[in-house]
Amino acid sequence: MRLDKYISNNTSLSRKDVAKQVKLGNILINGKKAKSPDEKIDENSSQITLNGKVITYSKFVYFMLNKPQGVVSATTDLKQKTVLDLLPSEYKKLGLFPCGRLDKDTVGLVILTNNGVASHKLLSPKSGVEKTYLFQCAEDILESDIKNIEQGILLRDGYVTKPCKIVLSNKKEGKITITEGKYHEIKRMFGATGNKVTFLKRISFGKIILDEQLNEGEYRPLTMNEVTYFER
Repeated sequence: MRLDKYISNNTSLSRKDVAKQVKLGNILINGKKAKSPDEKIDENSSQITLNGKVITYSKFVYFMLNKPQGVVSATTDLKQKTVLDLLPSEYKKLGLFPCGRLDKDTVGLVILTNNGVASHKLLSPKSGVEKTYLFQCAEDILESDIKNIEQGILLRDGYVTKPCKIVLSNKKEGKITITEGKYHEIKRMFGATGNKVTFLKRISFGKIILDEQLNEGEYRPLTMNEVTYFER
């Protein structure tokens, strides 16, 4: 693999930036100064350092994003801001996409990756991965409505949802955990009882929990434990 490709794929540097760092003598290959940005290296055995810091090779990348309202879960959109627009432009070269989607007005946890196989596996209905959301409703939620939703409720289009779990914090708010991700599913579930969801925030995706330190619009790489779960 070319040196500049290796570094640009595993850092925020562009290939042009890599060339500048090579000229400055800031990049070492196995302890020796790199001679050219197109120098060939072995991505599995060569040790590459930039300003004394080792650059670890990773075939796939993963980010946790706290999505704000008004942003769509897509890679491109001609009219609206996407989740990828919240990242530096340098990251767009990595081929990232959202693992699953949140509605435009739903906030919270979105995982961005370029690992299509692992993403497909976790999103498959067979995986049964739990997703938990905080929600608020316009009207008080009745115990009978909770039971109907939890056991699987008939939506207006004739689809019966899978069983889920609801824990209320007061008469209008709580947490709901589902194992599927149909279009506007949670809103439609409460809508089937005559209620309306006024706020929705995803706080977990399987064992990956939204980092409370992330403000809306902020992101961070997944930790090694989180990556291990994602690639299971």
